[in-house]
Amino acid sequence: MDLSDGCSHCHSEWDLVVLAGHPDSVPDHLIRSIPSDAHDHWSSEQWQFLCRRFAPRLVSLVRTGEIDPGLTLRAFGPTYADLANWPDDERGATEDALGAALVDALEHWQSHDLVELLGGLACAYDDLRPWLARLDTARPTAQGGVIRLACHWATGLLWGDDDWFRWWYTDDPVTPVREWTLGAKTTVERFSRAHPECKTARDALIAYDRLDRGEDSPWYYPGHAWDRWERQGLPGRYGWLRPSDQDG
Repeated sequence: MDLSDGCSHCHSEWDLVVLAGHPDSVPDHLIRSIPSDAHDHWSSEQWQFLCRRFAPRLVSLVRTGEIDPGLTLRAFGPTYADLANWPDDERGATEDALGAALVDALEHWQSHDLVELLGGLACAYDDLRPWLARLDTARPTAQGGVIRLACHWATGLLWGDDDWFRWWYTDDPVTPVREWTLGAKTTVERFSRAHPECKTARDALIAYDRLDRGEDSPWYYPGHAWDRWERQGLPGRYGWLRPSDQDG
């Protein structure tokens, strides 16, 4: 495909030639730049061409943490490369690669990073539920990740904190998260019985109990003490370490 009329706002003429050339000759830094382009900087055909040819490398960069997962996977969404309308074999292979990246992240990533990945995955079909369903069938070695995520989201629901996703824009992010989190309670209970030493599982069960009772969180929201400090009229930033502008 001719990309010479592509995104010249973000790419040089040399970049456009390289992107249209042999895929193996395209350096990682150039591939990393593609998802950052605004959706109207490429035509729909150009978006699909770029993401179809570089999908394996984009997914690999996500798995190794070399690229923002939410921003990157947004490029597979309907207003970008539109994964839903790819040829069946390519779409299926890309879905499987994304699903494998999700399970790997479930085993190794911290919960807030996993949520960022899930938000990017949700962009593909503007739907979080298919990806959450993959968590329910993850291999046994990923059970710890399920427990951590359940605790993370149950606590967030208690705090009323639903600002989870930076790149997936939806009117209602809470419903699919709440459905999955409440549905994971049985898994958390089973895990807690098998591993009574696991504090994360115990905390998750406390959060579930408070949600069931409609009670407030037993834990302070991050920043609570800081807000209380300022409400008392005490100086902001008091006690913060600052670089000195004096010698010695």
